[in-house]
Amino acid sequence: MKDKDNILDIEELKTYFPIKTGLLRKTVGFLKAVDGVTFSIKRGQTFGLVGESGCGKSTVARTITRLERATAGRIIFNDLDVLEADKEQILRFRKKVSLIFQDPYSSLNPRMTVGNIIGEPVKTHKIASGINLYEKVADTLTKVGLSPEYINRYPHEFSGGQRQRISIARALALNPELVICDEPVSALDVSIQAQILNLLKDIQAEFNLTLLFIAHDLAVVQFFCDVVAVMYLGRIVEQAESDLLYKKPLHPYTEALMSAIPQIDPSLRKKRTILKGEVPSIVNPPGGCPFHPRCLYAKEKCSQIAPALELKEDGHMVACHYPLSL
Repeated sequence: MKDKDNILDIEELKTYFPIKTGLLRKTVGFLKAVDGVTFSIKRGQTFGLVGESGCGKSTVARTITRLERATAGRIIFNDLDVLEADKEQILRFRKKVSLIFQDPYSSLNPRMTVGNIIGEPVKTHKIASGINLYEKVADTLTKVGLSPEYINRYPHEFSGGQRQRISIARALALNPELVICDEPVSALDVSIQAQILNLLKDIQAEFNLTLLFIAHDLAVVQFFCDVVAVMYLGRIVEQAESDLLYKKPLHPYTEALMSAIPQIDPSLRKKRTILKGEVPSIVNPPGGCPFHPRCLYAKEKCSQIAPALELKEDGHMVACHYPLSL
C-alpha cells in the first residue's frame, strides 16, 4: 500500500536498450542500464542517488520523466501511474516535475534569449502570458540570484555558474513539486559548486520542494541529502539515511567509495580501499552479485546468487550476502 507521505514511488524499474547489428538491425542483446531499481521519496526530502559514471543514475532520471521508455516496473507520482498515463496526464505531470541537466553549456538553446528559455515552458503550461509572463520570468531570475536585466541576453554571455542558475530558474518557473537534479554541479568549478548547492537548499526551503539529487561525488552528497542510495551496474546496492550511511557503510562498494573521499582532518582519513579489476560491462554483467568480481570479501555464494536489497537495521538497506559491520 502506498505511503501517503511519499511523493514518488519507484518499483522494480527496468530500462533496457536493444543492441542491434547487421544490415537488418537484428537485436542481439540488451544493455541493462537500469535493472530492477526500487525506492521511495518522501515530500520535502532530498534523496541522493550516487555511483560511478555509467551505473544508470541518469537513465533513472530520464525514465522517471519519460524521456526514456521503461522496459518494466512502475513509477507512481502522487497517485499518478506515470508509465500508464495519457498525453494530458503527462503534460500535467511535467508541470509538477522539473529536470535540471548536468551540463549548463549544452542544456540551454544558444539561439534563445534567457527570457524565452525560462518563459517557453511557462507559456506551454499556460501559467502566464503577456506582461504577466515578463514579470514571472523577472521574478524567477531574481530568486536564483540573477538580475532581470539579463532577460534579453543569450546563454553564451554567461559563465557556467550563471548558466546553471538559468537552468534552475527554468525548472523553478513551473512551480514544481519535485525537481530532479542530474549532476547539477559536476560540470562546474569547485568554487561555484557550493554556491549552486546553497541556492538549491534555499529554494527547496522557500518553495517546499522535493529533490532527487543525482551525483557521482559522495563528498557533495554527504551534507546535502537526507537519504542516499548507492547504485552499481543498474541496481541499488545500499540505501540509508545520509549520516548512517557515511558512519557505517554495509556494502563493500560503498566502503570503497567512502575511502576515496578527501579529508582535510588526518584523524578522519580512512585507509584507501582499492577495488580489483574494472567495472564489468552492463551488456554482459557477471552472474550472482554484480559486484563480486571486484569485491575484496567475495565468497563462492556471491558468484552464484544475486543478493536482494534487504532491510537490516534503522532503515538501512543493503544487497550483500556478507554485509560489513554486522
